[in-house]
Formats: sequence, structure tokens, C-alpha cells
Amino acid sequence: MKTADKHFETIVITTFIAKQLIFVHCKNGQTYHGFVQPTLTEKGFMLEEQFISWTDVLEIQLTDQYFQFWEDILHLKNEHS
Repeated sequence: MKTADKHFETIVITTFIAKQLIFVHCKNGQTYHGFVQPTLTEKGFMLEEQFISWTDVLEIQLTDQYFQFWEDILHLKNEHS
């Protein structure tokens, strides 16, 4: 797994598109994991049944499958260019 400590909005949107599991560590010490739900707002996002405010996010952990998904997409795109 790799950890991101910035660009949370981009990460959440791309994990939603890729349908990938993430782990969200919040500033209050709580950790949530799951799949991002379609409810994305300027205030936060839903991870499974939990609403998480953008300002509460400390870091997000991404699985290796997340990177493999995007690598596969980029290679497919390059082959057809």
C-alpha cells in the first residue's frame, strides 16, 4: 500500500472511478476503509456508510490494485494512439 497526504479530492474521485478499496485515516484517530460512494460534495464524501469531511482527512492509503488499474488503463490508451 502507498500513503497519500495531499490531493485528497483527486484521490477520492479516481478511486471512485476505478472502484478501488481505500483506507482513510482521520485527524481524530479514526480509520475507515471501503469503497467511495457516489455521494461526493464540497464538504466531503461517503466511504461505505460513513460520511467523511475533507477537513478531517489526515491521509489515504491506496492498495497496489489502484495503481495496477491506472497502469492498465494508460497502457491501453497508449496502444490505441
